[in-house]
Amino acid sequence: MLSRTPRSLRERQTAATRKQIVDVAMEMLTRHPAEPFTHEIIAKKAGMGARTVYRYFPRRANLMQVVWERIREETRTRFPSNEREVVVFARTQFREFDKQEAMVRASLAFSGSTEIRARGSLQGRPAFRKSLSHITAHVPPAERRRLIAVCLAIYSAPFWQLLRDRGELDGGEPGEAAAWALQAVLSAARSEVRRLRGKRKGKDSEEE
Repeated sequence: MLSRTPRSLRERQTAATRKQIVDVAMEMLTRHPAEPFTHEIIAKKAGMGARTVYRYFPRRANLMQVVWERIREETRTRFPSNEREVVVFARTQFREFDKQEAMVRASLAFSGSTEIRARGSLQGRPAFRKSLSHITAHVPPAERRRLIAVCLAIYSAPFWQLLRDRGELDGGEPGEAAAWALQAVLSAARSEVRRLRGKRKGKDSEEE
């Protein structure tokens, strides 16, 4: 849903100041990722008082949320909603990472990268729970957690970076490798589900 266009002078000024703060934050992320990320430094670079930054973003978490949303928008990050999309989206997502390589690498080197990844996990974990619900409904809780964790780790910018740097993959190779890895993990999970079902069926037969 699109936000309405600010109409009054005060609304336009508020929107402009907020945008300026976020723009400076994004510039720090892309150009100076290792620099400390604080309200005071952002204020100095934006040419405004620190109190102004705090007024718009009272806590660091508020600002990090907006930064994450901007990164997600720029890299077209989306999470699967069903099992079929898990592998398909891995290919398209990694292609977007390739297109936005500079931003992705900067976000991983960013002083607030841990918080950004945590926000991505907050959205990604429920998405994978839903998309893998058909498989995970039939496995023990511990295996369910491990499956979701592994898929989430593969479907990530850090994994993309590992494939690019340590794996020396380029072009469309990282996306294909991630898709292959996810397919292998899901195939193993399905085999485990069949094994457990067979085991339960055999147990039920013995009890009869």
